[in-house]
Amino acid sequence: MKKQLCFIGIFAVSSLSCAMYFVKADTFAEKILRSFPQADRNSDGVLSEDEEAFVSQRVMQRYPQADQDGDGVLSETEKQELVQKVSQRGRKQRPSSPSRSGTNSQNAEAVLKQLGLKGELDIEYRKNTKQQRNRLDFIYPKTKVYERAPLFIYIHGGGNTGGTKNALYNQSSLILKELTESGIAVATIDYRVFGAGEELGFHQLFEDCKDALRFLAKHSDRYGIDPHKFITWGTSAGGSKALVTALTESDFLPGENAGPETEHTVIGAISFYGVTTFLVPELWEKRLERFPGRDESKGAMLFKPSHGMSTEEIAKLVSADQYLKADSPPVLLVHGDTDPTVPIELSKHLYNVAKERDIDVELVEVKNAGHGFKQVRGNDAAPSMTWDEAQQLVVQQVLEWIQ
Repeated sequence: MKKQLCFIGIFAVSSLSCAMYFVKADTFAEKILRSFPQADRNSDGVLSEDEEAFVSQRVMQRYPQADQDGDGVLSETEKQELVQKVSQRGRKQRPSSPSRSGTNSQNAEAVLKQLGLKGELDIEYRKNTKQQRNRLDFIYPKTKVYERAPLFIYIHGGGNTGGTKNALYNQSSLILKELTESGIAVATIDYRVFGAGEELGFHQLFEDCKDALRFLAKHSDRYGIDPHKFITWGTSAGGSKALVTALTESDFLPGENAGPETEHTVIGAISFYGVTTFLVPELWEKRLERFPGRDESKGAMLFKPSHGMSTEEIAKLVSADQYLKADSPPVLLVHGDTDPTVPIELSKHLYNVAKERDIDVELVEVKNAGHGFKQVRGNDAAPSMTWDEAQQLVVQQVLEWIQ
C-alpha cells in the first residue's frame, strides 16, 4: 500500500515534461515500467493490464487532455501520442537507451552466473524486422543427462504490446535452476509487439514464436538438443502463443526459417492464464465489463485486417482451440479463478474441447486469484497457490512429460 501511495504521489506532484521522460523502448507500458519501476506492483518484470490501467487513470487525473475523446480510457492511439509528446519534451534529458529488444542482458548474465549456468544471449533467430526484437536466449543444461537434451521454451506475456524474454530471469529462476539441473536446456524468446513502429497483423506475433522454434530445430546439432522433445510454456499473452506453437505443424505460419531441417515436435504445452480462443465472445463477458473502452480499442488494433485476411480469419488463425486433434500433445492450463483480464472461462473452454477429443489435458484453478495469481481486490483470502508453487508445478509436469 505504501508503494502504491508513493507512486500516486509521484504523478500528483511531478510535471509531465520533467517527470515522465522515457528512455527509448518499445511500448507505452515498457516506457512507464522503465521510468517508474514502482508501477510494477507485483515485481514480475511486466506491466500487466491492471497495472497499466492504474497508471493510465493517474495520467488522466493529472492531465485530462490526454484523453482526447473524453471516454475515460486512454486508447492505444492516445497512449502513443502522449508518449510521442513526452519524448519530444524530454529528449534532452533522456539517458542512453538499451537495446530495442528490451532485454537487460546484465541481469540475465548475473542470474546465470549465480546459478552456475552457461548461456548464449540475444541470438538473432530472424532478420529483416524493424523492431529488432527477434532474439532468444539459450541456456545449456547444467547436468549432462541426455545425449541430446530436451528443450523447454518460455514465451513472455505483456498484452501483445510489451514484455521481454528477461521475465524468465526476473520471476522464474526456480524453473531455470531445476530444469537445467535435470539435464534440460532452456530457451526464452522475444517476438514483435504492437505499438513499436511496425505495421503488424496479429498472426505475425505467433509467426515469430513459431519461427524461433524452427530456428532452434535447425540448429539443434549446434546446441545439442533434441528437436522432437520441445516443451512450451507461456504466461498471459505468451500462454496463447505457447499453445498455438505447440498444437500446430512445424511449417505453420512460415517465416524466415524453413525447410526439412526445421521440423520439430512439441511434446507438451503449458499456459498460465492465457487466451485459448478469440472466437467465442461470451467467454469474454467478465473482461468486457471491466475494460469496455479499452477492449474496443485493443480489439481494433489486434484484429485489423492484414495480409489479405479478414478479422475473422485472423481470429481463427490465432485461436488454440482450432488446432486440437486426436494426436495433439498434452496440455496443462493454470488459471486464477477470478481473473478479470483473461477470464478463466477461456481455459475451461479449451479443457472441455480437449476432453471431448480425448486429449490429455489438465486444468488447475488457483482459488482467490486474479491475473498473474495476484490477490483479488476486496478479497482478504490469499491465492491458493504461490508463485514458487506454480513454478514447482511446471517443473514437475515437464519432468513427467519427458520421462
